[in-house]
Amino acid sequence: MLFVVGPGWRALACEGTEIVFEDNFADDAGGWTINRGVEVKDGTFVFKLAPDAMQSDLNVTFTVKDADVCSEAVWPEDDPTTLGAGLLFWGEDNKSYFQFGVLNNGKYWIARRQDGKWHTIVENVDSSAINTSPGATNKLRVKASGNAASFFINGTKLRDLRGQAPKGGWRFGLSGDNFDKLKDARVTFKSVKVTD
Repeated sequence: MLFVVGPGWRALACEGTEIVFEDNFADDAGGWTINRGVEVKDGTFVFKLAPDAMQSDLNVTFTVKDADVCSEAVWPEDDPTTLGAGLLFWGEDNKSYFQFGVLNNGKYWIARRQDGKWHTIVENVDSSAINTSPGATNKLRVKASGNAASFFINGTKLRDLRGQAPKGGWRFGLSGDNFDKLKDARVTFKSVKVTD
């Protein structure tokens, strides 16, 4: 496999010195929870979302302390239903984690789920760094160190956040949101990489 490295390479890549986890979704052995709403095959991880539904999937086989988490999300080629694609970080379990997400209408958000209840930290802020075209790819990145996290989309830093990271270690993951109240939708990821 040949990689062409351009001037933006460092800004787009997870920058830790050691790869802790990497999954290009060639199979479903990467430690994701597989159910009827998740499909992992042929180089993609897909959330199959009912109308007005959200799904999250914390990786259950890896725990990290400080980490740089990156993923590539791809919007569907067809109908421009409002969709969200997100990274999960500082995850304790399926009821307690933080979420950084982008919408295909050019907005991003940061939220915390604590004991199953949602708390919005940053709500639907516009960013020209988000690719909104049907079929477009967006590189999401969260760099978490201690009680600080930084958020990036396609190499552009959006903001910093201070928060309480779980003691010991935490899990990372993916999320998909379908805001259409009538139609099913799919949110696709091409890769996940985590460095220390």
